Amino acid sequence: MFLSSRWVWAFIFLLGFPTLHAQKKVTFILPIVNNVNPGAVVNMPVKVVNFDSIAGVQFVLQWNPDVLNYLAVLNFNLPGLVSNNFNTNETSEGILRFSWSTANVRAGVSLPDSSAIFLIKFSAKGQNGQGTPVIFTEIPPTAFEVTKAGNPFTPPPLRMEDCVLHHGYVAIGFAVHTEELPEGSSSLLVQTSPNPFTDRTVVTFDLSSAEEVDMVLSDATGRIVKTQHYALPAGRHGIEIAASQLPQRGFYFLLLRTRSQSSIQPLVRL
Repeated sequence: MFLSSRWVWAFIFLLGFPTLHAQKKVTFILPIVNNVNPGAVVNMPVKVVNFDSIAGVQFVLQWNPDVLNYLAVLNFNLPGLVSNNFNTNETSEGILRFSWSTANVRAGVSLPDSSAIFLIKFSAKGQNGQGTPVIFTEIPPTAFEVTKAGNPFTPPPLRMEDCVLHHGYVAIGFAVHTEELPEGSSSLLVQTSPNPFTDRTVVTFDLSSAEEVDMVLSDATGRIVKTQHYALPAGRHGIEIAASQLPQRGFYFLLLRTRSQSSIQPLVRL
């Protein structure tokens, strides 16, 4: 069942630590991939921005295993990074654990912005109309940590709330948006309240200019249950989602996307 205790952990951390865009914060980026054919191979590079003087990184990647089948990780782009840095024992459950550190580079590792540190390869086992987020998270015992090199002392590790996370999404047989997000795009700051909810929840966000906004709501199996396109002016906006619009109680993912920003939020209908 997709709504496992590990997805509950993912929900806790996604809900507790919203992804804010800020200068100089270490940023991790997964792509949004549109119009994937069933059975096709999907390549998702993990890119970084402001990756300066980094001595260690660990996190979990999680996806819906009913929609994507894990194939491999490759294209390693960190000193000493090898296949043993990945724990693939739970990939059939949609979980890949990653941990890397370098003790041989005292100053840490710095990479140009938008460099890919590795690439994860999937096959699309879902059907047309299904989609899944691919998220950065932490599931015990793997904590989300980014360690920066320090001289003479190493500073405390950065946690999820200290970084910027652009979660990914794979859409099978449909497009979340007709245009790909440009390099250096930012996260759309979204709040949902209440969440979890019984009757309804309101999704609020701010737009700095007039935008076209696409909303995709998928259930825990990856099935798309609601899509909506909006043309909105600049300012604060609220979208109400009623419990009656969702087929049953459970876990959902809400994807909001403009031409330059995106956000993936977990929702729980009680």
